Amino acid sequence: MVKGARSFQAGDVCRSEANIVSVVNTAPGKVVKVKGHVYRDGKPVVEVVSAFLYRGVFTDFENTFELTEEPDYIVTLGNDADVGVLQSKEWFDWEDESQSLTPGLPLVFRVQSEVSFKDRVSFRELSVTGDIFVQDQLKNFHKVGSVDFQADDAHGNPVVSYLQRHGVVQGLIVPLANEGYTLTGTEGSTSFSAPLTNEPYSGVSGDFNPIHINPYFSCYAGLPGTITHGLWSSAATRRYVENVVAKGHPERVLS
Repeated sequence: MVKGARSFQAGDVCRSEANIVSVVNTAPGKVVKVKGHVYRDGKPVVEVVSAFLYRGVFTDFENTFELTEEPDYIVTLGNDADVGVLQSKEWFDWEDESQSLTPGLPLVFRVQSEVSFKDRVSFRELSVTGDIFVQDQLKNFHKVGSVDFQADDAHGNPVVSYLQRHGVVQGLIVPLANEGYTLTGTEGSTSFSAPLTNEPYSGVSGDFNPIHINPYFSCYAGLPGTITHGLWSSAATRRYVENVVAKGHPERVLS
């Protein structure tokens, strides 16, 4: 669910769209990542990101690319030297004429990186664009600058490297120090068995990908056998959470 979005209700008129955000050659094979949204009244309600692996050895790096929405970075410059270093960056542009860049002012960088690969470790083209904000006492964002970096034959991302060295990621998910907690007691089992055949679910879902129903194609794809639909596993997990954790009250489970 998109932060702040209202849950779906009967009668909502929705539309969806999806885009390929990356095609990357890795050691196990080609990984294609797709990001989609479900919209209501022109505003996104749900975001879905899925990745698909095509097993094999691929060297067509000219067909690979990656679009990454970097996390927000908060950069607080400690002294005048830090201010001078940032102002010297060719990709940095301060646009706010009402105030000057001074030490101690927290800057929020919100950037997007787009690369096309030359090989597995270097880029044929690199583009980093985005905006720089400051927050007022009410946590409202005000744009004060922008980021624009373009390069050919790059061996790294200098903008993101700078942000990683001098900034702190905002909203980063951190594992619990005590290794987490459980929502259920020790009684009972949290495991379930996949169906013997995936054909019934294929008929219901409309997903007839042969890796789910054809053992010969699954073998050709390098799999140990037909694999259960990911959405079947997701639904089975959801059912467990609703019945066991939420005590039979599905309205208590939001996502």
